[in-house]
Amino acid sequence: MASDVSLRTPGFLCPTLLERLEYVVLEHVGGTQFRVLGHPSAWLFRLYPEAEASLELSVDGRTPVLHNFLADAAELWQTGDARICRSGFWTEQTAFDVPWHFEALALREGTGRLLVIQHSTAAYEQQASVLQRARDQALQQHEQERGYQRTRRDLTMQLADMERSRDDVAAILQDLGLATLLIDHEGHVRFVSASAANLLEWSSPSIKSGLRWETLLPLTKADRLTVQSLLAHPIAQRERVSCHIDTPGGRRLWLDIELRDDPRDRRTKIAFLHDMTDVYHLRRLLELKAHYHDLIGKSRGMTQIYEQLQDLARVDSTVLIEGETGTGKELVARALHQASARRTGPFIAANCAGLTDSLLGSQLFGHKKGAFTGAIDDQQGLFEAAQGGVLFLDEIGDIPHTVQTNLLRVLQEKEVTRLGETKPRKINVRVLTATHHNLSQDVAKGTFRADLLYRIRVARIQLPPLRERKEDIPLLVTSFLAEGRASMGKIIQRASPSTMAALMDYHWPGNVRELKSTIECAMIHCKGDTLEATDLPPELRREPSALTPEPITTDERSRFVSALGQARGNRTKAARLLGMSRATFYRRLTELDLPAN
Repeated sequence: MASDVSLRTPGFLCPTLLERLEYVVLEHVGGTQFRVLGHPSAWLFRLYPEAEASLELSVDGRTPVLHNFLADAAELWQTGDARICRSGFWTEQTAFDVPWHFEALALREGTGRLLVIQHSTAAYEQQASVLQRARDQALQQHEQERGYQRTRRDLTMQLADMERSRDDVAAILQDLGLATLLIDHEGHVRFVSASAANLLEWSSPSIKSGLRWETLLPLTKADRLTVQSLLAHPIAQRERVSCHIDTPGGRRLWLDIELRDDPRDRRTKIAFLHDMTDVYHLRRLLELKAHYHDLIGKSRGMTQIYEQLQDLARVDSTVLIEGETGTGKELVARALHQASARRTGPFIAANCAGLTDSLLGSQLFGHKKGAFTGAIDDQQGLFEAAQGGVLFLDEIGDIPHTVQTNLLRVLQEKEVTRLGETKPRKINVRVLTATHHNLSQDVAKGTFRADLLYRIRVARIQLPPLRERKEDIPLLVTSFLAEGRASMGKIIQRASPSTMAALMDYHWPGNVRELKSTIECAMIHCKGDTLEATDLPPELRREPSALTPEPITTDERSRFVSALGQARGNRTKAARLLGMSRATFYRRLTELDLPAN
């Protein structure tokens, strides 16, 4: 049988498959210097261009994984141990920021000190790993008699199994210990490796064979559609699918599913299940530093707001949230509510803009039946509805002057009197307010009461506009894409580099709200799995020079003057107070026509 020849003569494998399977064999010369053996794959010279002329290179520990592995390999070579040392996977970034995944293996063959580096995205990477492992076992036979006998016994048993099943690839995958499924052209699973059964907590691999892969893998609808799409794609167009699966034991696994063609029959696919659960949890730990409840961003301005919210969550003081339209003032209020001891109480939001005195007063304080025309029933106000929780008053700067007086009394006395009644009612409510106005200027103009301002501005949070924290745009786009996938049922995974460049160049007068609407609009028009620049609204497809200059507002000018005053003219400190880089700070100073000192 052809399979007998390939398994019994491992020396035959490397010459014939070395270049095709995209792995490189290096011989240790000394220190960190290595010599290239055989005909290396082209990826070596892209990763180590200096090796193309001399076929020698320095593996200097480009990553912590490889650095630690070289120390282990040196110890193995020094002692002459017959073991084979494996590095585990690591990732290198190409010039186009595309991740390549590698695994290294160190061994001795006679007096030779060998380092084998495998490019894991090769078409036959898994088979190459199995064949290399068989070669490792053959090398061990020459060094240690007991190891030789054990390896020979294991190979004999594996060959017997393969001969009975007539399935050499399945036996090789089983021997390697990879979590794999063989899926035929009709979508039925014909083989489940023991590692896959163990990973997915299946009691017996054999009873799963013959079922459809959709039945065995309880994926979400979006992930299932993605896998179905990849099954139909040529191998060059496939990518790993990241997904999660809940096991029968109640454990959630995070997997990368990789699909490869069966070399015997391209209609049959080999699904490799890579357990990424530990990696996922590590990523989550990093992402938590860029999120606070539903707020997203890791810029200095946003991290300062997260710190403010943590401090304000411990107290019950009134808070004024200031920021341009669309910066997320209500999200900040909700995040503060969720982080506070009042999280189990109600969160009531009211927009104070555009309402008459009587209507807003009735809405906030409630009214008695017959208090005014149309008051046909007793009605509690929002203060009473928010009892034990939080009342969020948006656009507080637009509140009528007569209502300001009543609101001030409620905040001072912690009691509310319904319109048409004389007996006050005690309330236990935390009040959060928000505005896009400069209330200090409104006080100076006489449109806002100074004593009310001091009462609502016990603490204040100033939200930076999106144009001053553009480093948060990629995080926001990722979040909005995830929301769109869930609501639209599309499989859009990412934004192309040209799309991201257009998003970063735009000045975002509507801030985060405009960005979210833009991504939703682009997803509607997108036909593939990647947002392209042509999917964006027309205003974002113009050249940067044609974009409207960033608006200059009186509020922003006042913020810069205030920050410079607090920092006593120190521009670095002033930039830090505003949560922006020095370059952005100096640019905006020039645009605002403010002296640098």
